[in-house]
Amino acid sequence: MTKRLLFLFTATVLILVACSKDSDGLMTSNGKSGSITRFAVHNDYMYALDQNRVMVYSLSNPAHPNLVNQVQTEYGLETITVYNGTIYVGSTTALYILNISNPSSPYVVGKSDREILQGGCDPVVVKGHYAFSTVKIILNICGEISEVSQLLVYDVIDETVPTLVGSYDMSIPNGLGYKDDYLFVCDEGSDALEIFDISNPLSVVHHSSFPLVDPVDIIVDGNKMIASTKSDFNIFRIDHVDNIVPLGAIPF
Repeated sequence: MTKRLLFLFTATVLILVACSKDSDGLMTSNGKSGSITRFAVHNDYMYALDQNRVMVYSLSNPAHPNLVNQVQTEYGLETITVYNGTIYVGSTTALYILNISNPSSPYVVGKSDREILQGGCDPVVVKGHYAFSTVKIILNICGEISEVSQLLVYDVIDETVPTLVGSYDMSIPNGLGYKDDYLFVCDEGSDALEIFDISNPLSVVHHSSFPLVDPVDIIVDGNKMIASTKSDFNIFRIDHVDNIVPLGAIPF
């Protein structure tokens, strides 16, 4: 690992530790992050994405992260999330699922049965037995041009065979998150948080749109929501999906 990358990882770990102690900060009290991220911290390990590898770092000494393992995949890894002790990785071609029952030695247990055409930015969030991901059509920070912009729904009850069960056209979708039975998708094309009813994941229904210019990513944690745009962080209170109250903004 280069000195620059080591410094970045060390700083990130220390910031996560510090922020997780401050429930009023942008990082939620349980260290929850947005969906467009290339690393995730779980227990005493950090999982970071290379273009075609999941790099495993021990954080037993946070000041000196130690590379302990690497998981090889196909090229194009973009985003990572941990849900119920399982890793979900979005790539330019597929959704990967990794077992981390042994945190230092993760391994791929499943890969989506439908390949995503080479293209962009595939954030993933998981709720119960379903994973929700977006792909988009334009050139973006995560990759090349994708043929279709959609919200994708996968059945992941069998982690060895994640199966696409729904797809919904969108404009320029970015990050996503959920509260209860509602999914929020940042859609740069419509300048809004597009809100979907996912109470029946096999038949997702568009519920409403909340105006927000150039939304990029989102964190939903209880009745708190933080949405990043191209120019600022926007902080909201959500008592109900139909009652989103702006609390303030922090410019970059």
